[in-house]
Amino acid sequence: MSAGIAITLFALLHCAPAEPIVTPERIILIVVDTLRRDHVSAYAAAAATKDVDPLGNAPARTPNIDRLAARGQIFNNAISAYHSTTMSMASLFTGRTPSIESGERDNPIDWNTFAACGMSRFAGTGDDNACVPNSMDTLAEDLQAAGYWTLGVVSNELLYRPGGYDQGFDQWIEVGLPPPGETLNIFKASPIRTVRHVNKDALLALSNRPNDRFFLYLHYIDVHDWSLFRRSYKKAVQMFDKQLGNLLDQLEADGLLENTTVILTSDHGEMLIDSHLNMKTLRHYGNPSFEPVLQIPLIVSPAIKANTSALVRTQDLRGMIRRIAGIRTELEPDLEDGELFVSERLYQNYRKGRWKSLWQRNSDRRLLFDLVSDPGENVDLAARRSDILEVHAKRIDEISRAMASDNTGAQDLSEQDLDRLRALGYIDSVRASPPAPN
Repeated sequence: MSAGIAITLFALLHCAPAEPIVTPERIILIVVDTLRRDHVSAYAAAAATKDVDPLGNAPARTPNIDRLAARGQIFNNAISAYHSTTMSMASLFTGRTPSIESGERDNPIDWNTFAACGMSRFAGTGDDNACVPNSMDTLAEDLQAAGYWTLGVVSNELLYRPGGYDQGFDQWIEVGLPPPGETLNIFKASPIRTVRHVNKDALLALSNRPNDRFFLYLHYIDVHDWSLFRRSYKKAVQMFDKQLGNLLDQLEADGLLENTTVILTSDHGEMLIDSHLNMKTLRHYGNPSFEPVLQIPLIVSPAIKANTSALVRTQDLRGMIRRIAGIRTELEPDLEDGELFVSERLYQNYRKGRWKSLWQRNSDRRLLFDLVSDPGENVDLAARRSDILEVHAKRIDEISRAMASDNTGAQDLSEQDLDRLRALGYIDSVRASPPAPN
């Protein structure tokens, strides 16, 4: 790796501590599916918002997430790599940026949430078309090589085998699997894939761990399923937080939080009552991805001496966790410092610094927002700042060419697959178009 790349990565997160790195005995990565940053009360307190988000809604109370924040660091500018679980988690585990670019702006490659999840350009030959191709190295493999026993416990069906997310895990538990030969629809599966079930399976596996040096990845889907269970989003967050407290209490009682670094984040956010220029985007479908879909919490406990205001993308977390584990070799980034690119079916989204642009495919429609003066993305400055758009357009073309692929591996979805995606809230992101802007 060149000295320039190493310096860029150093500047990216400013994670190099003043004192020598103390490698934790254990690392726990908690991913809360579909958790909005503004519904973590530690963020409201840190921002001195008097517990009211920009829309005037009282956020959820999350005292147990706040417990982690109180002895760690709250990252205020963490952003998701993509608005779907498969894309963002492939990005987290590999450290790469998801892309469905083909090299032709109006013709993104085909993909679905079971194959070609943004990593097609890295896929090998033959049938290597999983969301995380076999040809790619992963975070769990990094930690295995560093001497950690690796355990993954997941409750989102989209992460189950053969997606490739289990690469590098010594033990991989898919919560709520049906008996052999049987299938479960989403309404029967979700009640047996809750936070309580994840915690139970995780604690049981830990009771049989081969040693005390481990990496534990927990993925919870309860908040994602808030509407499925006919709960308010706020209620779903608070119910998850209560059960997280039970897990933390048990880990502490077992002595497993001592000399342990806990990272809590999400794969993406969620649209609730948010409105942007009267564009009706639903749930976390994106197209385009407004900030409530992309802004995620990131809490690292204890603190790692990092710049908490720096932009931290999902794909940066692999490098961050490697550094926490004492792995000093850096990863080569896809994007520049402070830059975000989201490659969607209907839009190309680009952000650098305060400026965010949205470029509709098969159309001349352009949107430009100043996220500092207009964090709600309600004032389109495209007509007034053509100079910014010109810079963004050039950079998008460069990124699109660099990330282009003609190897999708995506096959037609079965009706059963479509039913599963529809129930999970992803169907509009893989087949149907969202409602047209008013």
